[in-house]
Amino acid sequence: MFSPVNPALRGSTLIESAIAAAVCALFLGSLFTVNTSTMESIKMAREVACASQVLQQRIEAMRIANWHQITDASWIQGNLLNSDAAGSDALKNVFETLTLIPYGSSSTSTTQLTRANGAATIVTQNSSLLTENAVKVIWTVNFTGAPNDRPSSRQTVAILAKGGVAK
Repeated sequence: MFSPVNPALRGSTLIESAIAAAVCALFLGSLFTVNTSTMESIKMAREVACASQVLQQRIEAMRIANWHQITDASWIQGNLLNSDAAGSDALKNVFETLTLIPYGSSSTSTTQLTRANGAATIVTQNSSLLTENAVKVIWTVNFTGAPNDRPSSRQTVAILAKGGVAK
């Protein structure tokens, strides 16, 4: 048989249940917020890795080329910048800038090329780069990425010498 028990001791009240539901809702809300920010961080890291891969491939293509090709803006435009680098399809609004600066020289004239929307353009051209002993290569990739389509940029710098490193 049932013994009479005080009703206040048998279960939780409506106020206690509401407080427990509010605590659970706060916990779940914070969990979803952390999940969203973590996913944005992963997306941002993936985009930066793709931009770094693009830069690495572009610089390696320059290292394979001979000195006449490296110092010729038309060759670079037609052979290096004529197609997307592998990995760039994961980036939005990609804009590449290549600057060649005489290295260890009194000359300050530069060659600069850009690539946007699949088209490469020669901005400035220094025709005397062929007579230099080394050039400083600055390659920049600009893109929009996570979070909230903010502008991002990655850059690499390399020194390429006539005849390779040994000379």
